[in-house]
Amino acid sequence: MKFLRFILPLSPEPCALSLHLSLLKSSLLLISAFCLLPSAFSQTIVPLTDNMEIASNSNVRIKSGTYSFGDMAKDGVIRIINKENITIDGDSVNVTGTGFEGYLIYIENSRNITIKNFSSVKSYYYAVTARQSAELVINDNNFSYNKKDTLGWISIWTDYTAALGGGVLLRKCTDSELFGNRMVQQNDGIAMYECTTMNIHDNLLNWNCGFGIRMNFTSNCTITHNDCSHVNRKTDPSDCAAILLIVSNDNVVTNNDLTYSGDGVFLGQYEYSGIPNNNYFGYNDCSYSPHNAIEATFADGNVYRGNRCNYSDYGLWLGYSFNSLVADNEIIGNFKSGVAVDRGFHNKFVSNIIKGNPLGFELWEGGVIGPYGNQYSHDYEILGNTLEGNQKAISSINTEHLVVKENQFRYNQSHDIYLEGQSFNDTITGNTFKLPTGLFIQNTSTDPVMAINNSYIPNIDSLIHNKIKGNVTYQPYNRGDETPVSFNPPCDMAERPAIWTTYHDNGYGLFKPEVLEFDYTDKKVGASSIKLYTPMGFDVALNYRPGGDSLAIWNLSTSDTLSFWVKTVNPSTYGFQYFTIRVGNLTGGYYQYTASASLLTNAKNSWKKYRIPLKGTTSYVRSTVGNMDLSQTNYVEFHADTWDSGFTIWLDGVQFKACTPTGIDDAPASAAFDSGVYPNPFSTDATIWFDLPASSQVNLSVYDLNGKCIANLIDEELPVGHHETEFNRRNLTPGIYFYRLVTGNKLVTGKLMIGSL
Repeated sequence: MKFLRFILPLSPEPCALSLHLSLLKSSLLLISAFCLLPSAFSQTIVPLTDNMEIASNSNVRIKSGTYSFGDMAKDGVIRIINKENITIDGDSVNVTGTGFEGYLIYIENSRNITIKNFSSVKSYYYAVTARQSAELVINDNNFSYNKKDTLGWISIWTDYTAALGGGVLLRKCTDSELFGNRMVQQNDGIAMYECTTMNIHDNLLNWNCGFGIRMNFTSNCTITHNDCSHVNRKTDPSDCAAILLIVSNDNVVTNNDLTYSGDGVFLGQYEYSGIPNNNYFGYNDCSYSPHNAIEATFADGNVYRGNRCNYSDYGLWLGYSFNSLVADNEIIGNFKSGVAVDRGFHNKFVSNIIKGNPLGFELWEGGVIGPYGNQYSHDYEILGNTLEGNQKAISSINTEHLVVKENQFRYNQSHDIYLEGQSFNDTITGNTFKLPTGLFIQNTSTDPVMAINNSYIPNIDSLIHNKIKGNVTYQPYNRGDETPVSFNPPCDMAERPAIWTTYHDNGYGLFKPEVLEFDYTDKKVGASSIKLYTPMGFDVALNYRPGGDSLAIWNLSTSDTLSFWVKTVNPSTYGFQYFTIRVGNLTGGYYQYTASASLLTNAKNSWKKYRIPLKGTTSYVRSTVGNMDLSQTNYVEFHADTWDSGFTIWLDGVQFKACTPTGIDDAPASAAFDSGVYPNPFSTDATIWFDLPASSQVNLSVYDLNGKCIANLIDEELPVGHHETEFNRRNLTPGIYFYRLVTGNKLVTGKLMIGSL
């Protein structure tokens, strides 16, 4: 209650004093009358009844208990129409509707209404609906398990008459507050149509299947600190969202949990693009969406700052949007693109972290949509971002006046910047390009591109020249610090300070986070292994570079094999789909070795050691892409796929030369007693290898299926360490044979599979 405050003059004139006393007397009478109202001090406890009318100036507490009322007439079990100053307290009250029809509470043309503390309201169309009302307070209620449809397509442009059902439905309401409520497991949490100045905060609106918060033609609202996560459907998830804004403007949406929803945010302005949005989306977590972390289409003037837009199909999809500011966001590991904009213009991207996406930025002109035939892709500013470990960091197709300035490009795969089609007046300046696997810049259009005053690592003139392709003016450039050079591959690439990055091909479906780390517990040799976990498993690559920003320039012309230990975990009953390894250079050339996917399947839950002859064999078929020479090798890369079922893979002891890995954090480790064959199957020759943990007398022989000794390969004492010997099939027929390895008190047998010549 607010009390009136009067200030009297210290020395009033007689007439002024008389006036003040008269006002004071009238005010005291008004206060006395107001204090007699039941809403001011008294609370009435009543049982819940059907068709319950609540009078103005009432403070009603519903008697605790369990009730069940249907509302087929859809006019409310409790009705508040043309009323004001009402509080309804539902503490310890549980109400169940029938047939998911109607409402528990129906409010119309009323103001200053408080609904609070209901323990449970379920099985209605909406628990509460309010129309043309103001100053509503709805707090600390459980309005869950109302109408729910998990199948079918949602139309986002229909009006309130086609609302989906859920917790609270508001139409043409203003100046209201909803907080502390639980509205889950239904179509909508909160649905607002043509509302203004609403404050929606600290609600639990997750696990719905339409929208956590739905806003149609609703503006000037504050949406903050709500949990709208896991809003999804059994059918196409692209029609549901944690928060939906249809022609809804000047809203502030901050610090919400919007994860694991069809879209984290979906904003649509189709055919209303003449109305500026001017919404502010700040510091929301929109990650793990099977569609888009944030989608805003045909939208003008929105700000996206400090959001997490990770591990979704697209991080931000801004089709036909313009005058956008995207700043300080985290955009990591999305399945298709980090930021995708079709026919947008005047969009600015500043200080974002864009990492591990197939395409960091994807800018293009797609097919024309209806009334937007004159809109084309132009005027983008990409400023001060960090773009790391993407396949293409920036892909710009038929986009004019692109300004790329003061960004950090690190360890991207095929391209840092790729330009195609119209590239009028593009400027690339003040950027640092660091060790991409492929090209710094490629311009396939006939339009000239200015790329001056950039820094390149490695800063070797001939290499810079070979890594910039097309019509690009790149002189002058800044040499920066001298690039360290690694002339010899390390004994084990799975040890620090090596740099491993992972990337994947874009495809279909939800992309989830990949975890790439050094594993100091599950390892075979040295201090660590390199471990990759991917829940998706769609053509995932592991790429090795030396540490310390070093450039690898390895002469492998005298090397015979690439050897490595591998272990896998794959939940799929189908195993791995394929397994390839690339040994390549930094100008686009590489050898690709295609191995049997069974090598990874056979390494399930156990360490296996494989050796790939660099010349290639029938078991490790070598193909060549571009210009490749083993005397100029710069990286090695492993590719695996499991039909999207996900997998974990460990690599250890990755080496081009025979040595004993120790790792930088360990004392030298003794080898375990182990053995293997590569290639296997084989047609002419195979290598049988074994590791001895201590010096020992060794006998190695080969037998056929009848137990006949075919060859005695070793019978001598050998020192600790790794050993190999060649086995030639000679005139043996195709089939299965066994090797028998005896050392000290240990016996090992292994299978040899000889194929046709």
